[in-house]
Amino acid sequence: MRLTSLLSLIPAVAASCYHNTPLARRASVPSYGYTATRGPLNWYGLDPSANVACATGTHQSPIVIGSSEISKVNNSTVTLYIPTVSDLEFENLGTTIEVPLTNGTLVVGNHTFTLAQFHFHTPSEHRIDEEYFPMEAHFVFSDEGTRINPSCAYFCSC
Repeated sequence: MRLTSLLSLIPAVAASCYHNTPLARRASVPSYGYTATRGPLNWYGLDPSANVACATGTHQSPIVIGSSEISKVNNSTVTLYIPTVSDLEFENLGTTIEVPLTNGTLVVGNHTFTLAQFHFHTPSEHRIDEEYFPMEAHFVFSDEGTRINPSCAYFCSC
């Protein structure tokens, strides 16, 4: 698994926030955010007609995950491949830093998903046992049938 090489990108992501024009902020400010009244706990309230899925907390951010609800998967049934790359483009979307990276794969059983991109949220969008984390990374995979398999990694300041 090449998660170590992805984790080594975190300092570069943080440093890139202050470097060059590709990371210039968007002209318009998003209507949502990650703190206070514009944060995940109030996304539904910002626009109830558009954000109805945010009110349930089961399939759309923010999701509260109970550690007792997490199912464990046998390591032999999951294979994650993230390629080593020498050049990446980081895009500042105003609410997250997104990195398109299209030649990674996630195999779960006999089903293969292709990595489309990964991005970061700080603080985390989702909670585990009601706890937010300083940062969350989303790895967005899809298959040929456009089935999406987002996977998350949480980072703590332990």
